[in-house]
Amino acid sequence: MSIASSFTRTFSSREGQVVLQHLKHLTWERTLAPETSDAALRFLEGQRALVAHIINLIKQGKEHD
Repeated sequence: MSIASSFTRTFSSREGQVVLQHLKHLTWERTLAPETSDAALRFLEGQRALVAHIINLIKQGKEHD
């Protein structure tokens, strides 16, 4: 069993889809004001990168199942 398969199973359920959609809403769909600090921008980009990593693992798991 790979970690990608585990992510795919976890996020394949209805609840998992709700959680993933919520994570996307908090990160990818979020915009910050022009006066936002560098630290806040970097923090949000780190969050976006984590969500992108989760989505990538889900895709990998689907390809190998």
